[in-house]
Amino acid sequence: MALFLTTQVAFCQLAKTPLYSIENDVVLAKCEFVSQLKNKPYSDITPYTTVSTLSFKSLNGLHDYTVTFNRYKGWDGESGDFQSVEIKLNNQPVLQLDNQDGWVTLPSPLCPVDGVNLYYEQLDSTTTLVYLTGFAYNSNPGFLTLILLRKGLATVVFNKPYAVSSVQRVNGIFTINLKDGFEEYIAGSSSSPTEPINKPLSFQITWENGNTLPQLVVSGTMTDKYKSHF
Repeated sequence: MALFLTTQVAFCQLAKTPLYSIENDVVLAKCEFVSQLKNKPYSDITPYTTVSTLSFKSLNGLHDYTVTFNRYKGWDGESGDFQSVEIKLNNQPVLQLDNQDGWVTLPSPLCPVDGVNLYYEQLDSTTTLVYLTGFAYNSNPGFLTLILLRKGLATVVFNKPYAVSSVQRVNGIFTINLKDGFEEYIAGSSSSPTEPINKPLSFQITWENGNTLPQLVVSGTMTDKYKSHF
């Protein structure tokens, strides 16, 4: 099994790019897929307000995780539903990550398939993916943040500005469909919208069968536009 980014490199040919590597049984993120969040050193943002908490075990039952989504103190009118996420293993912190632009609760219509959670997916017996969608500003998508939980460790393997179109599991393949922006329109003479003035590119992040260790893979449609993001 593997997570990949797939791009179309020639007509009818798809290239699949692993999001990370595994060395000595440890997940190593690739810098081209993880942008740093530009947070400011604000004071007086605690105590946080807990927005939601998830609790689950790895499918092999060896790791007990708790994921807590928090909003900064006094930030009720700011962008996003929550600005901080904390992940604990057996009640011990393993990761805290902040995004002051805000993450949002994923709308349930994006997950039409029964059994797909709004925040995480059990990929295999030892691996869970936590996915967080960023707050969108106008036509600019927020950061999509993917955190891989594997054998008691938490690793950010993807953090880039992409919009989530849907999340699904079909025939055992888990897929996050995403695009690099939103369609923009110029008002026409009639009440109906004109054709969009841009065409956002679509991509997929997929967990699927492979011949190597479990991995995430990314796939898309145009290599040149994809590369411009990294």
